[in-house]
Amino acid sequence: MAQAEDAVQPLLRQFHQLFFISKIAGILPQDLEKFRSRNLLEKSRNGMIYMLCTLILYVVLYNILMYSIGEEDRTLKASQSTLTFVIGLFLTYIGLIMMASDQLTALRNQGRIGELYERIRLVDERLYKEGCVMDNSTIGRRIRIMLIMTVIFELSILLSTYVKLVSAIPTFINTLDKIWFAVSLYALKERFEAINATLEELVDTHEKHKLWLQGNQEVPPPLDSSQPPQYDSNLEYLYKELGGMDIGFIGKSSVSGSGKNKVAPVAHSMNSFGEAIDAASRKPPPPPLATNMVHESELGNAAKVEEKLNNLCQVHDEICEIGKALNELWSYPILSLMAYGFLIFTAQLYFLYCATQYQSIPSLFRSAKNPFITVIALSYTSGKCVYLIYLSWKTSQASKRTGISLHKCGVVADDNLLYEIVNHLSLKLLNHSVDFSACGFFTLDMETLYGVSGGITSYLIILIQFNLAAQQAKEAIQTFNSLNDTAGLVGAATDMDNISSTLHDFVTTTMTPAG
Repeated sequence: MAQAEDAVQPLLRQFHQLFFISKIAGILPQDLEKFRSRNLLEKSRNGMIYMLCTLILYVVLYNILMYSIGEEDRTLKASQSTLTFVIGLFLTYIGLIMMASDQLTALRNQGRIGELYERIRLVDERLYKEGCVMDNSTIGRRIRIMLIMTVIFELSILLSTYVKLVSAIPTFINTLDKIWFAVSLYALKERFEAINATLEELVDTHEKHKLWLQGNQEVPPPLDSSQPPQYDSNLEYLYKELGGMDIGFIGKSSVSGSGKNKVAPVAHSMNSFGEAIDAASRKPPPPPLATNMVHESELGNAAKVEEKLNNLCQVHDEICEIGKALNELWSYPILSLMAYGFLIFTAQLYFLYCATQYQSIPSLFRSAKNPFITVIALSYTSGKCVYLIYLSWKTSQASKRTGISLHKCGVVADDNLLYEIVNHLSLKLLNHSVDFSACGFFTLDMETLYGVSGGITSYLIILIQFNLAAQQAKEAIQTFNSLNDTAGLVGAATDMDNISSTLHDFVTTTMTPAG
């Protein structure tokens, strides 16, 4: 047990950089000293206070920013349709709601997160006993790559829109929180794949063992000098001519060591026509396999391999339970992220259309004025959603593939006892499948991604149609008002003409003498 603990590296050792950044940003309330010294996530009262203070500070600064740039949005309300203004106002605060859900969820689950990673460490120890050594160095590299990409995307969008730094805080905090979920999910996927690789290795080893046994059966057994040579009955006449004895006498004399003729012909040295067989034309026996190529198969002994298969399936069940706990911890943040991604992606494309029509757009969506920056913003937002959906789907597929690998063991071994063991364990695996969802509303798989893509397209078309209708109504109102103004001017001119005519008639009538 102590050897396994020394050989297994804790997964949280790869999270040091991410933990320090998350701690400074106010995402995690866990104790800093205990994590630095023992790689443990434990509750901290000071961390809770610091996290609540940062949340309040972010909300105040964000509202101050919205008030400072609100003059432009009030101008937008006066110049553009109410639809564009309402969409901009709602999406302005959905990022703040998403950030608050991330921080409050982390505050509520601060004790359970530490237990989750402790369970993963115990799983690594059990896998080590079965010959599976987990390499967590790839997880450290993934964390560093994700952090670098986050900084690049945030700075690119911030500098291109000329908005203050406070506007980037909600998306930055959300990205850090989702890195924790994504990396933990990837770690579970690696452990499922390690179990599958171990089962596949059992299958490959048994297949090589069977090939080795077949190769040994093709090799002729070595001649034993203590046994009499075997002779072909079809060559009996030839044996009599060569030795002057019948076959039965040859066998007896060879055993007793007596007889007149001591020359024993080599079996099958001549064919049935009495012609000598050329040694060069004979098939050389296959070379014996080297001793290091001999594969001892564990599947050859069902009673022996039963314990190993039981242990692997128990570890598989534990990883599934950890996956369900992980999904429960991040269920609300994932739901808020998916809602944010759907709305922001649709709104960004809608405001890009508005920019192409030379219409005013909200201040926080200035990136829509530049198609290149729009692509960067959409890639950043959609990349988080798509990657989490894809990773959840791949992890679920890896957990279900264990049953297929287990059945391969039963097929290649072709043993009734092993078949019974495999069927029993397969039933257990079937009852412990893991799927990831957003609070149960929808499953995180490729089918959901396809449905979201269709929804974005449909709503984008509806918004453009509403925008066109609003612009046409606005133009109609402007045309009507201009016509009214024109009609008023024409009416006033007509009245002036009538007054002038009446005055002219009166003057003419008055000044003309009576005849």
